[in-house]
Amino acid sequence: MRQRISKSMSFRTCVYPSPDEKGRFIAHCLELDLVGEGANVEDAISSLLEVIETQIESCQETRAQFLFFAPAQIWQKYQLARRANRRIAAELLERIVERANQRLGYTVSSDVFDNIVGTKEIPDECLATV
Repeated sequence: MRQRISKSMSFRTCVYPSPDEKGRFIAHCLELDLVGEGANVEDAISSLLEVIETQIESCQETRAQFLFFAPAQIWQKYQLARRANRRIAAELLERIVERANQRLGYTVSSDVFDNIVGTKEIPDECLATV
């Protein structure tokens, strides 16, 4: 049985262009040091959500450690984007959560990504308007 992401779980995430593949994006969860990748910001965040679900399930089965913090340079990217108020648009996150809920058959709260920001290279249409 797949493990559900608890409503009490919240992860800080930084979205940035892939350093290896032009035109691709990375969504990096800071508390778990997990990444999702996609052709656009939405796909990268959706991919990360799937990776987090798999990690939760695996850790419960094996009783392995759950938290592994991302490297310092990712935290720095996150802090810079947060200070610049580069939050991902709520409409985009709602679409991602809706897709996840349809796929999973249960409700994932949009609060899972409580603090998700994008670096300066992220397209403005993916960001919340201030």
